[in-house]
Amino acid sequence: MGQSMLLNFFGGVSQDGSGWAADFERVFYELARWLVPIGICLLAEGIWLEKWRKIDLLSRYRYKTVHAWWRRKFVKGLLNGCFTAVVLFFAAMVVDVAGGVGIVEEGWEALVLWLTHIVTIISFFLVLDLGSLRGLAPAILLLLEGVTFLLGFVHVGTARFMYGMWGMYFQSEWYFGGTGIPVLFSLLAEGILLMFAYLIGNCALAKSDPVKFFAA
Repeated sequence: MGQSMLLNFFGGVSQDGSGWAADFERVFYELARWLVPIGICLLAEGIWLEKWRKIDLLSRYRYKTVHAWWRRKFVKGLLNGCFTAVVLFFAAMVVDVAGGVGIVEEGWEALVLWLTHIVTIISFFLVLDLGSLRGLAPAILLLLEGVTFLLGFVHVGTARFMYGMWGMYFQSEWYFGGTGIPVLFSLLAEGILLMFAYLIGNCALAKSDPVKFFAA
């Protein structure tokens, strides 16, 4: 029985930052591997957003307010991101089954953390897409993920507050027990960030001129 592709790509970094024997070469390798499916989700979301913009120019007039437009875009964007994330996850699961690894027991816990994390990342993407940074959004989000993980890994005392840690099964209490990131804390924190992302988009659009917005 070989290694699980699902846990390799969706479990995160398996090294323990609280120990003295962390292999940083392996840490960077596993971090890069973790960022691959995130990058694919961001790419898919970016393609969807480009298509949305072309259609949106013709259908924007149907919305009574800019907030109704934002709510529609936000929900559809999150659903699109969820779809991509689930397809990637189950594709890795199929590879595991075909390769003789089978369905790993930890996979369902990894799915909860992965999906919640991706939804939060996509919500940030949708907010950035409202402004001039839309072209840099994927790079900004991947950098945010990597930097906050490394900060939490090196400074263990801050780990539970580091966004890049929250989506990783291997850094959670489900894997490391008492020394891992509390799952409830990470899920609640990402839920709060998701709501903040929606509200930030609402506030940003509230400052725009409705006449110019719907005439665009």
